[in-house]
Amino acid sequence: MRNVFVLALALGYPLLAIWQIQARKLRDRLDLLIVLAAGVLFLLFARATTDWQAVPPWIWLIGLVLLAVATALAGWAWPALRWIGSGRPRLRTTSVAVQLVIAAVLVAVLV
Repeated sequence: MRNVFVLALALGYPLLAIWQIQARKLRDRLDLLIVLAAGVLFLLFARATTDWQAVPPWIWLIGLVLLAVATALAGWAWPALRWIGSGRPRLRTTSVAVQLVIAAVLVAVLV
C-alpha cells in the first residue's frame, strides 16, 4: 500500500505542476522554482523508498517524463513572471509553512 501511495505522489505531483504552470496559477518565479524542486524531491523519494521488485520501474520513468514536461513548460512561463510578485508576504510565509508541515508528515508516515 505504501508503494502505491508513494508512486501516486511521484506521478500526481508532476501532473499538478503541469496544471499549475499551464493554467498560470503561480504568482512568481519563486513559486515556479518551489514547485519544480518539490517535484524532483518527490521523485527521488519515490525512487529511494519504493520496493522496485514489486513495482515495475517504468512507472518511475513516467513520473520523470512528466516532470521534464513541467520543466519545459516552466521555461515557457518563466519570462512572464517576476522574481517575487506576492503583494502579501504573510500569505507566502503561511503557504511555505503549510507545505513544510505536509512534507514532514508525509516523510514521517512513509519512512
